[in-house]
Amino acid sequence: MLFRFLVFLYPVIRNLGPAAAALLLIAGISLIGYAVLRQPGWWSWLAAGACLLGAGLLALLCHSYHWWLFKLRPHGCLFIPIK
Repeated sequence: MLFRFLVFLYPVIRNLGPAAAALLLIAGISLIGYAVLRQPGWWSWLAAGACLLGAGLLALLCHSYHWWLFKLRPHGCLFIPIK
């Protein structure tokens, strides 16, 4: 199931993934600055942590996409999405 989902999202992950990871990284750093300077509440820190975690996971997925496909491939049958 996850393998087919990753194969289906291949164009999105390869084209928009690095840019989205960079935007999440910038948003996370900005939220940390906002939490330090303006609002010392927990919600800003949680949002900053979520943005940084999302950026890291998305960057990891984009960097090692083929490795994830290899690890999550179906072992019993061959799934080749050819149109």
